[in-house]
Amino acid sequence: MTRRRLFLRVGLYAEGSSDYDFLLPLLNRLLPPLAASRFPGTCEVADSLGIDAPHPAPEERAERIAAAIVDRWEECTLFVIHADGAGDPASARRSCIDPGIEAARRTYPNVVTVPCVPVRETEAWMLVDVDVFRTLLGSGAQPALPAEPESEKEPKLTLKRLLKAGGMRRNPERLYSSFGEEVSLEALRTLPAFRSFETDLAEAIRAVARSQKWPG
Repeated sequence: MTRRRLFLRVGLYAEGSSDYDFLLPLLNRLLPPLAASRFPGTCEVADSLGIDAPHPAPEERAERIAAAIVDRWEECTLFVIHADGAGDPASARRSCIDPGIEAARRTYPNVVTVPCVPVRETEAWMLVDVDVFRTLLGSGAQPALPAEPESEKEPKLTLKRLLKAGGMRRNPERLYSSFGEEVSLEALRTLPAFRSFETDLAEAIRAVARSQKWPG
């Protein structure tokens, strides 16, 4: 008898194209070990999908989020909603994420969602691992990464400056997928906002399992 498997696929709604470039490969690395640690040998984790509201998109962000979730409901089992924190992540979640989740629940009351809110910008999560810079800039690169990336007021500008100082002439946003594929998860776990995101992601996996009638 074939054993039934838990299926997971994230639909990611992000603020901009560069956020998708970074977060999609990062999610593809995070999901399998999180799922396997809770449901060993019984999980199928598909590649995460970038989602958006189909055209013509609603003007209100909350309605765009809801429309994107409805559009990909049959393909995804949980949805990650990203917003930059702009220095006040709690406020960003209340204003930029929660209304969209509430709107989506008018159609799908049991939708499983995870907020993804860096303290200021996603780029802060790219400033934790010197080895990624050495992969991109050369093994001798010595970028002066900030000791507390989430305290950087403008992490996007910090990232751009560090790459330019190391000799990179390409648009930094073209490199975001490399950071998502390579940045150390252990280094990311030193950041409170990332730890909160990973914890919420683990709880979302359990919620999906319950919806699929799995114990635990």
